[in-house]
Amino acid sequence: YNKVMKKHFISLLALCALLLTGCEFVTLSLNSNGQNNSDSTSSNQTSDSTMPTTGSTKIEIYATNDIHGQIMEESGRAGILKFATFMKQRSDEKNTLLIDQGDTWQGSIYSNHNHGELMTDMFNYIKYDARTIGNHDFDWGADYIAKNTAKTYDGYATPVLAGNIYDFNFSTKKVGTTQQSNLGRKSVTYTLDNGVKVGILGCIGKGQITSISSNFTTNIAFTDHIKFIKDEATHLRNDEKCNVVIASIHAGQEDVLGNELNKYVDLVLCGHTHREESESEEGLYYVQNSGYAQGISRITLTYDYAKKDITRTTINRIAGYDINNNVSVIDPAVQNIYTSYVDACQTAAQEVLATNITGYWYTSGSVENLMAKAIFDETVKEGYDVCLSYVNVARHDLNTSTWTYADLYQAFPFDNVVYIADIKGSEFLYEVAHYNYIYRNSAFTTNIIDPNGTYRIAVLDYLYFHTNESRYYDYFNTTGGSATITLTKNYREILRDWLKDNGYNSGTELNANNYSSDLWQHNRTLFN
Repeated sequence: YNKVMKKHFISLLALCALLLTGCEFVTLSLNSNGQNNSDSTSSNQTSDSTMPTTGSTKIEIYATNDIHGQIMEESGRAGILKFATFMKQRSDEKNTLLIDQGDTWQGSIYSNHNHGELMTDMFNYIKYDARTIGNHDFDWGADYIAKNTAKTYDGYATPVLAGNIYDFNFSTKKVGTTQQSNLGRKSVTYTLDNGVKVGILGCIGKGQITSISSNFTTNIAFTDHIKFIKDEATHLRNDEKCNVVIASIHAGQEDVLGNELNKYVDLVLCGHTHREESESEEGLYYVQNSGYAQGISRITLTYDYAKKDITRTTINRIAGYDINNNVSVIDPAVQNIYTSYVDACQTAAQEVLATNITGYWYTSGSVENLMAKAIFDETVKEGYDVCLSYVNVARHDLNTSTWTYADLYQAFPFDNVVYIADIKGSEFLYEVAHYNYIYRNSAFTTNIIDPNGTYRIAVLDYLYFHTNESRYYDYFNTTGGSATITLTKNYREILRDWLKDNGYNSGTELNANNYSSDLWQHNRTLFN
């Protein structure tokens, strides 16, 4: 009873401190001293006779997530030249750890063009202490993950964490017993200059298997991430004798809260949902940045040698614009890495695709409908007769005065292949009712869809081969991903060439109003 009352009393004191400060998560400029604004306590304890027995020390952690290959400096977004220079300086500081929560490579032409090698070289030069695999790191298949994981820079390879990725038999739906160490290890440990031994474990949210094109995941599975965290943390505490354990997971807080992780780890670093978060639960903090190099989380852990425990957790945010404004001299090695990769694709990146753009080109509407139209026209060009084309949501708006190929990459960063598929009417209606966008063949005038009928469509591979968490086809579950006909270019290349073929790169007006979801050819609500 006394232990329970003491715990509640400590929690009450922490709540009072939080109310007095008025906030839990603050913006930190680069010349700030980073005053504490949140405390946490933990019951996790280990012993180490080599450390001091009195006093305390600090461990600095710089956490990033969901950079998505964003390397160009923009308003609110740190360019990779200044970002990498800043992080390299942090890496050289004592008792400091740099940890990334995944989705590092995929998202811009400058990173996609080299399948993530630019970002891999940057991370290796900086000497990140750990990087966790994210779902979009699979967008080119596991072979590229293995290749980048093995890549070194001046002999150093960032430890990649993928502890809950195991072998899988797609036919039997059975998870194997072999952890895929070629994609990443379970954990890594460091004994810092202050004598504190830190273990970092890494995994990906189990349910994120559904957010990857299933043709890239037929032989792997993501096991229960909560069980993995608890098991690996126990191993790090008991077998590796770690004083501090950090969980790095590519998943949002909603996927990890409420599981008593405070009994196992001292900090949880999250990703995937692109939200600024610093949730506290039973004295344990869950931290995430917004992504796209818009900020870095700086977490300071105070370790008490006598108590053998973390007694304070301080969380601050370093904004991307602070990095841009305060880093004035670029690290020469960072500049060399940048130049070697950017020069290789700069001509393609700066190709102008549209110059006379009018209206508002937002996602969840005109941007996707434009893509659906371009895909449909490509099916006609390649000799296929389809009822309509399907695409899912774009990643970014396209509201710029001109469109370059680099801009197009921002909206459509994936390399999705377009399939020609014969589907059942029931599947047709299911997909129309969900979040997809369409362009309808002008000859396909019927609105009444026969659930048992057959309809030919053009559809992205991610949608057509989509599986649920149990690994069964669920979007097109009747046909089961049986189509074998593909268009000759991926969907982004189709739109690039379509814009040029229709003269939009030489002044023809491109008006968003002509791609409204209210128009007959794009209106999916008309089907029943």
